[in-house]
Order: sequence, then C-alpha cells, then structure tokens
Amino acid sequence: MSSAVLSSILPVCLLMLLGAALRRFGFLPDLFFAQLNRLGFWILLPSLLFCTIQRAPQAASGDGIRVGLLLCACSLAVTAAAWLAARAMRLPGASARALMQAAMRGNLAYTALPVILYAFGENSQMAAVATFALAPAIPFYNFWAVVILTSAPTDTARGSRRVRALFAVLRNPLIIGCLLGALAWKSGVPLPQGILNAVTALGNAALPCALLALGAGLTPARLRAQFRPALVGTALKLLLMPAFGYLFACAAGFNRELTLVALLFLASPCAVTSYVMADQMGADKELAGSAIVLSTLLCLPVMAVLLLVF
Repeated sequence: MSSAVLSSILPVCLLMLLGAALRRFGFLPDLFFAQLNRLGFWILLPSLLFCTIQRAPQAASGDGIRVGLLLCACSLAVTAAAWLAARAMRLPGASARALMQAAMRGNLAYTALPVILYAFGENSQMAAVATFALAPAIPFYNFWAVVILTSAPTDTARGSRRVRALFAVLRNPLIIGCLLGALAWKSGVPLPQGILNAVTALGNAALPCALLALGAGLTPARLRAQFRPALVGTALKLLLMPAFGYLFACAAGFNRELTLVALLFLASPCAVTSYVMADQMGADKELAGSAIVLSTLLCLPVMAVLLLVF
C-alpha cells in the first residue's frame, strides 16, 4: 500500500519541486512557465481528456457522470459552509466571495487527475471514470464560480461581466476537450491513426508540463497575504469537502474505488484559475492567491492519507 501511495504522490511532488527549483534558480524565466501553463490549458490537457474519454470502456461513462454529479453537490454544500465562515469572521464582501470560491472550486485536472492516473494507471477503467467525471464538474465549477463572484448587490456592472464570464465558460478548452472526446466515443467512428497518435503524444505531455508550471507558481509572497482566511478556506476545501463527499458517496452506494476517485478530486487544492477570476471580477485576489498556495502545499498529505485508508 505504501508503494502505491509513493508511486502516485511522489511523481507529483517531484515534478512540482522541479518546477519551483527551475524558477527559483533562474534556469528558466517566469515567461516560460506562463507560456507553458497557457500551452497546457489550451492544447495539452484538452488532448489528454479527449484521448482518455475516446478510448474509455462503455462501463466507465455512467460511473464517471455519477462521480461528477457528486462533486457538484459537494461544491454547493461547502459554498454554504464558506458563507457561514465568512460571516463569522466578518469578512468584507470581496473577501467573502473569494473565500467561497476557494472552498468550492478544486484544481481537478492539474493536481487530482495526475494523482488518480498515477494511482490506477492511465489506461485503467478508473482513469476513464475520473476523466468522465470532469465532463459535468468542470462546467459546473466555472458556472458556480461566476455566480459567486458576481453576487455583490452593489456591483452595477455585474450583469455584463456575468454574461462575458459565461461565454468564457462555454469556450473553456477543457470542456471542449471533454465534449469532443465524448462525441468520438459515442460515435464509435475510428480516427485516422496518424491523427490519434499526434493527439496522444500531446496528451502524454500534459501532466508533467502542468505540474512543472504549477510548482513554479508557488511563491512565498502569495502565501503571506490574507493568511488566516486562506487557512480557513484551505480547511474547508481539503477537509470539509471530502467529508461531505464521503457522506454523499455512502448514501449513493459508491464502491470503494469510486469513493476514492471522488475523494481525491474533492481533496484537490483551490483552482489556479480562481486567482485570475477573482482579479477580473472584483473579489479579493490576495486571499485567492494565498488559498491556492496553501492548499496546494497541504493537499498532497491529505491525498496520501486517502490512498492509505482506501
């Protein structure tokens, strides 16, 4: 069991540490990692999602959608808890909205998915289940984040910003990759082998590139800002959200493997894109950045415990 944990968690740790070291010692400039993150978001990760769904066994789709819907339900539940926590701490509106987004929105594709793929194997049925789970979860996470961040009653521009953000959700490349993969899977029409090999090669590069870029973005300056509310958001994200997930999974009759996949997703850190959205939509970007760094540093021990237990 310990070897299974090491084989799934250790590669993630090492690649993130390598990214942080390459940036810290100036081996590669900051611009490189920004562009690497852009490449991963628009090309590499969508290719990985497309290939995993396109070759998935039929039995994986139903289980994957069930896991995805569970993630959505947990997101709603933890949002309510974060709202109560923000009121208890008397946070201003901008900080409360950033806290709610940090608690409900996980970094599914960049952090949780690599752990799941390393744990079960990239060609396993659980890998296909995990990828199918992203189909409902990613659109919902983006949509719900827009609702949270545009909920300020005094924001006169919230309507137009909400419309623009919803259009951005529809053109999210991760969503497009999932939809194209589902269409190819459903149609059963084989793709030309040359095209499939090229897309597969791009997908194979997705995980290491994403983890290198994520590690390079972990800076002490982000961690210091708004530390106390960021710590609360991290606890809600890494502890309360998996607790909700376990209760919901038991109620839904999930087996052990499906429960583990769901809990690993729920124990993922705050999404990196939450910083950008907080900045663009008038929420507390310093709190968002601190929550990203703190939850990313603490999520891997939580995931290791989940792998040991389940």
